[in-house]
Amino acid sequence: MISLRAVTKRFGERTLFGGFDLDLAPGKTTVLMGRSGSGKSTLLRLLNQLERHDAGTLRCGELEIPAGLPHGEWQRRTLQLRRRTAMVFQSYQLFPHLSVLDNVTLAPRVVRGAERSAIEAKARELLAQVGMAAAAERFPARLSGGEAQRVAIARALATDPEVLLLDEPTSALDPNSTADVVAVIADLKRRGMTLAMVTHDPDLGRSLADQLVELPRLRG
Repeated sequence: MISLRAVTKRFGERTLFGGFDLDLAPGKTTVLMGRSGSGKSTLLRLLNQLERHDAGTLRCGELEIPAGLPHGEWQRRTLQLRRRTAMVFQSYQLFPHLSVLDNVTLAPRVVRGAERSAIEAKARELLAQVGMAAAAERFPARLSGGEAQRVAIARALATDPEVLLLDEPTSALDPNSTADVVAVIADLKRRGMTLAMVTHDPDLGRSLADQLVELPRLRG
């Protein structure tokens, strides 16, 4: 689904990845693990080009994004990539002035020009899928952390991504909220969604992973 070939990522004089290869298989769950500072989240962000690589090539189907593209061409190809991927952030990133329902419908309206009426039914179905149907008219300030994360997952799914990227989706949650979010992720896995997830929890990672990638700690 997405592959990295000979990818290098540097921060100043430090090399985070050097000649790194990775394949995300369709319908499978790839879990990225490693100690703090190993670059798990950077690698995940690189998969939808929130971070640019310094060498090597990212491929998604027929789309190629080699390092060093001129900015305009990189933007054009990145837009194509992001139409096939969606990201769920550790800090939820919900818009506080919008209701839960409006948060979920916003991206299809802005990115694809869809009418609210045309996508509202789908948004409510997605909220039901993540156990948040009753919260459609609430605002993010009235949600617990686990509830907000489930809404964030519904929002990401609203654009029909082929690949869902999850950055530490349970790291700030209490055990009950963690269980709720993990149940949603496990359901997506059963449905055949292609997932890439960063986690600091080895038990969670091993329970969900079809492919487990453990990164060494960054040195230097």
